[in-house]
Amino acid sequence: MIPRPLASAIIVLVSVVWAANFVLQFIVPEYHPDVTINGIFMAIVGGALALSRKDSGGGGGGSTKKDDES
Repeated sequence: MIPRPLASAIIVLVSVVWAANFVLQFIVPEYHPDVTINGIFMAIVGGALALSRKDSGGGGGGSTKKDDES
């Protein structure tokens, strides 16, 4: 669906912001983000990962070449 380099860039960017959001809670005690923000980050990263895997035929369920050789 989306090019793999774009999906990888989205995944890395959102994951970095997500990690910074998590760490910031320990550095700035007054910072209390909304609980739903983690679900939003998770949905974006998961969606980008799923869309990038769909292009490459991933997604599981089938046998792999390695399984076929044994």
